Amino acid sequence: MNTMETNQNPSFAEASEGKQVPQPTAEVQKPTQEEMLLAIYENTRKTKNYMKWSLYITIILVVLPLLAALFILPFAMSSINSAYIAPLQGLQ
Repeated sequence: MNTMETNQNPSFAEASEGKQVPQPTAEVQKPTQEEMLLAIYENTRKTKNYMKWSLYITIILVVLPLLAALFILPFAMSSINSAYIAPLQGLQ
């Protein structure tokens, strides 16, 4: 190993030489049940909000165009039909 590697990462150098590396002494606190429930509640609220907006977007992008088509297509079809029928009747 070169000296640059050992200077940058002394714990790795010590561990590779068989020396004991001291472990961090700060203990990680486990969250309490109330903290966990609050986190679950917050995630549930965010998921509910996400699903609500997904429903709104689905209605806007799928249902409303279908309803519009129910009203627009008959009018458009009659206009197209009359545009083609009138010249054909004149040929007879």
